[in-house]
Amino acid sequence: MGRLACFLALWTVALLSASVTAQSTIPLVKRTNPAVVSAKLHAGPSKAIPGLHARDTVGSSALKDNGGYWLNVSIGTPPQPVAMLVDALATGVTVMYPGSKNANCSEYRTCAFYGQFDPRNSSSFSSNNEDWEDLPTFTTGFDHLTLGDVQTTNVSLGLIAVDDPYNSSIGVGPDNTSFPYQLVDRGLINTPSFSAWRNPKTDHNIEQEPGDTPGGIIFGGINAAKFNGPLHSFSFRESLPLMTLPVRGIQVHVDPAANLPSTANITTTGPISSTFREALFDLQTRYVSSYLPLEVTMTLYDALNLTTYRRDDGYYPSPEVPCSRSSENHTITFLIGSAAFDIPWSAFLTPSHIPSGGVCSFLIQPPFHEDPMFAGTLGSTLLSHLYLAVDYNSMMVGIAPLNQSPGKEEILEIGTQAPQFPGGVGDFPEKVTAYTPAPTETVVTETSNGWAAMKTAGPAARGYMLSGAAGALLLAVV
Repeated sequence: MGRLACFLALWTVALLSASVTAQSTIPLVKRTNPAVVSAKLHAGPSKAIPGLHARDTVGSSALKDNGGYWLNVSIGTPPQPVAMLVDALATGVTVMYPGSKNANCSEYRTCAFYGQFDPRNSSSFSSNNEDWEDLPTFTTGFDHLTLGDVQTTNVSLGLIAVDDPYNSSIGVGPDNTSFPYQLVDRGLINTPSFSAWRNPKTDHNIEQEPGDTPGGIIFGGINAAKFNGPLHSFSFRESLPLMTLPVRGIQVHVDPAANLPSTANITTTGPISSTFREALFDLQTRYVSSYLPLEVTMTLYDALNLTTYRRDDGYYPSPEVPCSRSSENHTITFLIGSAAFDIPWSAFLTPSHIPSGGVCSFLIQPPFHEDPMFAGTLGSTLLSHLYLAVDYNSMMVGIAPLNQSPGKEEILEIGTQAPQFPGGVGDFPEKVTAYTPAPTETVVTETSNGWAAMKTAGPAARGYMLSGAAGALLLAVV
């Protein structure tokens, strides 16, 4: 997908314990005593790329084909720190390892940035493949995975060799093997669900601080303080295994002060609209670019004085523009369902290289091929400028504008009664059948360094409501 840079990472904090109350459905729960442990957020370094450290931030020059949200986790005994991409389509946990060739991690760009897991150095690793050490590129196994204080035992791992072009990822997709489901299996949260956001940030130098805005992800709940208005919610049940949103067009609000050259069909006196019959766009946290229909994209480029070209293979590279243009105050409005969401155009600018040399790429592109079955894609750059909530019991996804001045934290659990998202609006099912947790091992937590311990629910209690002091797992994004 070409060159671009992204500077994203996540680091983790976790929840405390609570008692269990048996009920047939899980109502919405306002947490009067939120069961989370807060931690200081660290902005990633703007220049040097440091080595990975346990419970520290992960900074990097992102790969063009990757990007998105990254979680800092540790795997094994003793724990080995690894950064993992949060993948909304993946269904499991995949991590890089040396392979039978014992490849040197530092020689491979992705591995050098984000780390690897060496199962030979973990006393708790096990595998059903007796010859796993002899397999050159891929194997499977089980080990502990730690998020902040919370250590989940016997997590199923897919191990890929570091010389593979793939990278470590933690799947949060709709399959019942994905990470949210595993958290329900272990009694940590009530519903297979999550929400994520990036804290609004203005007046930063995108050349020096590309994408370093902190934020968070909550498994099992939402943080109502982080968004404005209702969560506009849509079913994606008919789109499975994809998550989708109904998009009907865009509007471009051109900054008159930018003095952009006019064209025959474009003026800067009002919003420039490009609409189409409502279509389902898939959501991607793996890729930073968003893909709009060709005609819509070209209208956007004309309005913003951007240019690209069509390669022989049909691909349109990202437009390259001077990074100094990020000071222009254009706004792109995405028309989704009956709602409209304003995103500053500078959100889609990122350095083409590190160092940038003053050149940025614009992360909205036409589709690679003219496929009548492909409507479009909303990538992680766009999604990270909205509040995103996903619930797999109801198969609903919700979005809302970010709160530019968030107040006191208000963490609410996601339930099984309509609306499943607290404060959500949309065609919610009146009631859903809660996911039945699969049998799993006991969950333990680390208590070193004064971190909180957590007592988990017994197997008989899983699947019911955790009282107001538990039920959501909070992670911080930086």
